[in-house]
Amino acid sequence: MTRAGVKTRPYHVLVDTPEAWRERDDLVCHKLAGSGSGASFIQASRDLYVVSPELMFIELAASGEFDLLNLVEIGYELCGTYVIDSSWDGYTTTDRQITSVRALERMAKAWSPRHGARLALDALRHVHDGAHSPMETVVAILLSYGRRRGGLGLGPMVLNARVDTPDGPRYVDILFPEARVGIEYKGRHYHAVEQSARDDRRQNALVGMGYAIINVWYEDIVEDHLFEQLVQSIFRALGRRYRVRSDAFAARQRLLRMRLLPRFRQLQGGGAGAPS
Repeated sequence: MTRAGVKTRPYHVLVDTPEAWRERDDLVCHKLAGSGSGASFIQASRDLYVVSPELMFIELAASGEFDLLNLVEIGYELCGTYVIDSSWDGYTTTDRQITSVRALERMAKAWSPRHGARLALDALRHVHDGAHSPMETVVAILLSYGRRRGGLGLGPMVLNARVDTPDGPRYVDILFPEARVGIEYKGRHYHAVEQSARDDRRQNALVGMGYAIINVWYEDIVEDHLFEQLVQSIFRALGRRYRVRSDAFAARQRLLRMRLLPRFRQLQGGGAGAPS
């Protein structure tokens, strides 16, 4: 398994009858059930098959180790252009998505009523294709996650959306196409002068096309008062009123941020911790 690139133990394997397998400390057997398609498995070598990303998502949902929000984050990663790893900045960008929300939904429906398929479908209702970094994922979840779960319930939105301008195509981190409002995540460190100039020219082209662009900095996400100001700015740009109608919603929103922000801080070099 090590030669095949598997780096962690225990190994998880799908079998017809787990009871027939001898118990081993480095092996966990899962019962294979359902009516999934042949695309559920990928041949990694002559005698080794691995589950596809789509079936893996269902298996994670069925494991009981991940709640809805965990699965939403995993879904964003699978449907985005980044992979969380052990590199110096915590993730690596990729040329293309591993899979898509639509492909994950097809697999979940094909394997229904297998345990985990329903939870997988519930999670996918909150996932968008195209996140380019785990930080973009956090911002997207905070904006679009359902209000009863602490999000703002905004949408429809598209991540890394292409906008054609007279100067060529431009890409927006998070776009609300109906309102022509874009969100650009800037991070916490100052960009190089050349990068800042490119960003400014890109935004000028978008503004010239009638788009409103809101820049979001690290501090806008992690600091309570700045986050509140950011939310107000986004709602104004969308032409909508924002009112926190109950203490219960405020508590749910704070809980959601407490779940999301530790990794966000870590990836941005700020350390773990709750919202300030």
